[in-house]
Amino acid sequence: MKNVFLFAAIGLLTGCVQTSSMPLAANVYQVTASAAPACNQASARQVAIKLAAAETIRQGYDSFIITGGQANNDVRVLGTTPVTSNTFGSAYLSGNSVYGSSTTTYSGGYPIFAGSIDQSLIVRMFREGDAGAEQAVSAKQFLGPEWQKIIQQENFLC
Repeated sequence: MKNVFLFAAIGLLTGCVQTSSMPLAANVYQVTASAAPACNQASARQVAIKLAAAETIRQGYDSFIITGGQANNDVRVLGTTPVTSNTFGSAYLSGNSVYGSSTTTYSGGYPIFAGSIDQSLIVRMFREGDAGAEQAVSAKQFLGPEWQKIIQQENFLC
């Protein structure tokens, strides 16, 4: 049982996102981001778009258009952490009588989340001068001045 809590805590702390890309045609890719429960749908979508821009540059293209997408959220509560209690008390003697009090505090019962938040996008890539490129988003501009570092990353955080 301790291992379940440990893995759940590690997943929540790292906020990890797994990404993948798959070619569908010479200039069309499907990019997917699968985020840990600590992330939200907007974060998974942002990571997928960032991957689309990075993949565009990696494949030798300049700009991209998102032509389709699909989102899925299957995050659910797997269980709860154990509830523990601590009781503290005091007593005193006054004549032939004993007086006392106690206080009990409870902790635990926190939810353990499982599942993932997924975002999949279909991306069409363009080179400068290609028909339709004037409507596309520049991948380098989207990623910003650190684009060279970003395209070397394998996974992105939400």
